[in-house]
Amino acid sequence: MQRILIIDDVRDRAAWLKASLELAEYVVVGILAWEQVDEASIQAALADVIIVDANAPGRDTLEQISLMSKTLEKPVVVLGGQKDQHSIQAAMQAGVSAYVARTVQSEDLSGIIQVAAARFAEHKRLRDELKEAKNQLIERKLVDRAKAILMEDHGYSEADAYKRMRNLAMSKGRRLAQIADAIILAKELSE
Repeated sequence: MQRILIIDDVRDRAAWLKASLELAEYVVVGILAWEQVDEASIQAALADVIIVDANAPGRDTLEQISLMSKTLEKPVVVLGGQKDQHSIQAAMQAGVSAYVARTVQSEDLSGIIQVAAARFAEHKRLRDELKEAKNQLIERKLVDRAKAILMEDHGYSEADAYKRMRNLAMSKGRRLAQIADAIILAKELSE
């Protein structure tokens, strides 16, 4: 059962949405007006999915949506969005997981939420993989730089420099990148 937070300035529409979601066996953890939206209020709701009204007057809606999606890592469903390509593109760039530019019927909600949650999970997985790949590349560069220092300063072969760093990492219970970083710092201190 997923926990849903609704953000909508129109009480009647929010009440209809809440009733429709509860009928579909979702738990609505709260209804906020846009003026109540901040990081603390969203985190306090402990929602799994956030459903927002796209027609918030006088607000930078996309900035708020971006905060919810990226910073808080929550899937965001936008209902009642504009149908133009620019609005749709801007919403996707802000991190929206589902964008519905038409009137939603009660029976549509479950499918929309499931797609949004699945799309968000897939994007999160891809972001995590990219972050891990970047970290591995940075660590690899550190190790290569440290090997070069050991080879130049001590005359080790590349294989021997790597073996010494690996053995030290294992004996100290550290990651190889940490040992490489220490070698680089020591070299910088000695210059």
